[in-house]
Amino acid sequence: MTRNKDDHYYAEKLLKEVNRLLSFAKRLDLSDPESNEEAFYAANFCVVRIRETLTSLSKDFVINRLGVNLDAFIDFRNLLVHEYGKTDYSSYEDFITKDIANLKRRLEEYLS
Repeated sequence: MTRNKDDHYYAEKLLKEVNRLLSFAKRLDLSDPESNEEAFYAANFCVVRIRETLTSLSKDFVINRLGVNLDAFIDFRNLLVHEYGKTDYSSYEDFITKDIANLKRRLEEYLS
C-alpha cells in the first residue's frame, strides 16, 4: 500500500528532522564553532533537509499552519551552506532556540 504524500506525511518527516537538529544543537558550542565542527556539520545538514521538506509542503500549510517565513528560512539555509565561515552564530542560536523550537511546537500540535 502506497502512502499519500500530503501535508501530514511531510509534517511527520519534518518533525523528525527538527528533532534531529535539536539533538545536535545540544552539542554546539556557539562561542567556539571550530571546536565542534562535526556537530555544526550535522546540524547544518538537518537545516538543509528541513528546508527541502518545507518546500514539499503546500504553501498554505507552511504559512498558515506552521507560521514559517519560507524565504527567510531559505536565506538562512543559504547562508549556512554557502558562507559557512561568515555565519553569525548569535543568529544561529536564535534560529535554534526560537524558530526551530516554535516550528516543533506547531508540528506537534498539528500531528497530535
